[in-house]
Amino acid sequence: MLRIRKVLIKFTVTVLRYNLPWSHTPLLSRPSARALMSSTLKRVSSGERSISPPPSKRNKVAGRATSSAVNNFFKPVSQKERQPDSVKFHVVQDSVLVARHDDAHKLQRNKPVKIAAFDFDDTLIATKSGNRFAKGSDDWKWWHHSVPTKLKQLHSGGYCIVVLSNQGGISLRSDSKTAKSDMKSLANFKGKVTQVLSSLNLPVSVYAATGQDIYRKPRGGMWDQLLDDYGLSDEGDVEHETTLFVGDAAGREGDKKKGIKKDHSCSDRDFAVNVGIPFMTPEEFFLNEPEKPFKRRFDPNNYLDMISEPTTDAIADRSFTKKHNVELVLFCGSPGAGKSTFYWQIMQPLQYERVNQDSLKTRDKCIKVATQLVEDQKSVVVDNTNADTETRAAWVGLAKRLAVPVRLVHFTAPAELCEHNDTVRAMNGTLMNPEGRTMLPKMAFTGFTSRYREPKISEGFEDITSVDFKFEGSAEQTKTWRKFWLS
Repeated sequence: MLRIRKVLIKFTVTVLRYNLPWSHTPLLSRPSARALMSSTLKRVSSGERSISPPPSKRNKVAGRATSSAVNNFFKPVSQKERQPDSVKFHVVQDSVLVARHDDAHKLQRNKPVKIAAFDFDDTLIATKSGNRFAKGSDDWKWWHHSVPTKLKQLHSGGYCIVVLSNQGGISLRSDSKTAKSDMKSLANFKGKVTQVLSSLNLPVSVYAATGQDIYRKPRGGMWDQLLDDYGLSDEGDVEHETTLFVGDAAGREGDKKKGIKKDHSCSDRDFAVNVGIPFMTPEEFFLNEPEKPFKRRFDPNNYLDMISEPTTDAIADRSFTKKHNVELVLFCGSPGAGKSTFYWQIMQPLQYERVNQDSLKTRDKCIKVATQLVEDQKSVVVDNTNADTETRAAWVGLAKRLAVPVRLVHFTAPAELCEHNDTVRAMNGTLMNPEGRTMLPKMAFTGFTSRYREPKISEGFEDITSVDFKFEGSAEQTKTWRKFWLS
């Protein structure tokens, strides 16, 4: 029996080493395994060469046959270690990569369900190398040695465990200019997720948002997708009081003297508020540390509360009076400051024509169209950002040549508010975006800020009207606007 076992071990090593399909091996494909074994034993005992294939060039990864793999082969089915194929991947809307261990979403659970949701990097795991970003799929370790134990306790306590992670560094698009590096990043991430889930060996799902869209935290798209996948979309299906989200992007200020880094964002904390569940940092959840002070980049609720106070003087008058039969009016303000809304609500009823570079594409074309309108005795609003003095000077010069007054409306909304407005508009369809505008890149806002010079009367304007942003909308629109949208 000992000799038979040795031969079986050699045979198994051969299959594992060369990555041979079991169905194509002689041991399984010939009618009589007993006859083959007898023949093989005779050949081995007579000193003849082994039946192993001759040496050849082999893939280094495929060529490793570890003792643990061999031992696992001989274990009873009930004792076998789980293999990576228990982790399955699929993609949602070309944007979210979903990984599931043991078909986690199919487990029967009593409602209402308790959910324990976690961020991935710097919450459940950290890099083994100490680098900010992992160097490969093997470059990971548990964030703290207590992480797997704590997760297993949650599972035993009836919690549904999920991971919700922003992964903007990987791409699911195959047509991009960086397709080769994207494929490598995707493979590394999938390899890491497979290792983590296989090591944890619990029914867990991982949702990874790869785009700048509704799925990226703090936006609630991944949560909605999770509830839909798990059949928990109806009211009362989730026990919100005991459900929680744990993440490291918590808006903590850090402490340079103590070597504590500032959090890169507040998106995890904001996400928990958006979906209506309690939030904890990894330090609070795994290490029982007290809550630390935090600061949000922008809180729309504070802004709405401020402007709703009857005594506030923070909001400039949103009215505008037409002074001349024909005049040129420049808008100056960041994207998302409310310029177009102001035109449609205030200026268009006063019979101003709108010239907009987003539509006409170039400033030269805008000037050409504006010139024709003024020559036709029509007043014109130039609905562009007009951030710097050089850009505004071109329009002041045109007004002088056409012998018409030039005025300016200054939209004062700060950059964070404008970026919030733009994101709300782009992410919420016809409810907030009747013109169907797409979300602007962050560069549109940072670019405006870098070019911006406060407009002055001395530039040649007859007057300057300041307009602060004021949100106006239905109850449903207000509820949507109050959420956190900036990642």
